[in-house]
Formats: sequence, structure tokens, C-alpha cells
Amino acid sequence: MMVCRSISLVVAFATLGLGGAARAQTPPVAVAPASAPEAEATLPVRLALHLEGAAGVATGGFRNGLIGGRVDLRVSPNISLGGYLGYANLKGKDGRAHAALTYAQLEYLTGQAGDRVRVPARFASGYLGANGPIVRVGSGLAIALSPSVDLVAEVASMVWFTNNQTLLSLDLALELAVTL
Repeated sequence: MMVCRSISLVVAFATLGLGGAARAQTPPVAVAPASAPEAEATLPVRLALHLEGAAGVATGGFRNGLIGGRVDLRVSPNISLGGYLGYANLKGKDGRAHAALTYAQLEYLTGQAGDRVRVPARFASGYLGANGPIVRVGSGLAIALSPSVDLVAEVASMVWFTNNQTLLSLDLALELAVTL
């Protein structure tokens, strides 16, 4: 019994000794410092210059022109929330009229961040100054000109609630977007 206990102790010390020797010959493993909390990470911001033509397709024909800018916060590689401020050149009662257009936009962009061509699906709701609310739904192609610059061609449908009328337009838009 005593011999078994002695052999067990020798094996245990030998194992500990060899383990210590093996650890001494192995380079220490570098532990990376804890990364900064994700709350400190900034959301990418995208600036867009947007040019759009709208042609009335229901309850009266009209041609409206829109030009404006949008600031988007990309909350994920595929989803962004943005605010648009633009100038609208509108068909009025006595010729052309002018108004400010503002809206909030939700965008889902298909594909991966490095893809050359992606498809945006957009929904927007806002207000046309001195006229009324608008709702806009659109989609198109976003072509990456560089890692931070996209050219977007879009077809959209817009509902204009103005002067006790509901108007529907089919819109064609072109936009240049830069991610900061």
C-alpha cells in the first residue's frame, strides 16, 4: 500500500514538473486588451444629393421637380434612417408654385457592404409646405462608384395629399450618396 502511494506521489510530482517545464518552453499567450464598448462606436453617416421628377398618373396630370439633400444614419450594414429637406417646384393654380418638402425615410439595402450593385427599398413619409402630407415608396439600383460613394437610380411612387385632393405620381430619381 505504501509502495502504491509512493508511486502515485512520484507520478504526480513528475507530471507537475513536466507540465511546468512544458509551460516554460511555450511562449506566453498574449491576451488582447478588452475592446471598447460598442456604445462608443459611431454610426456611419451618409449624405445624399437627390434629384427627382414626378409625373402625375391619377386624379390629374402634373409635372413636379424636386431637389434636396438627405442625411442618413446607418444603424446596420443594411438599414438606415434619414431625414430629407428639399425644394419642390410644383404645378400650381396660376402657373408654377414653390414649396419646401421634408420627410423621414427608412431604407433597407440588399446585399453585403462590399457589393458593387445593391437594391434599396425605401419608405418615406413627410410634409409638403403649405400643401399637406406625402407618402413615398421606392426602389432602384445603388451602384458603388467607390467604397464610400454610391450612385442611386430609383423609381418611386408618391401620394400627395393637397388641397382636398389625393394625387398619385410616378417618380424617377437620381442620387449621389457619400458615406462619411
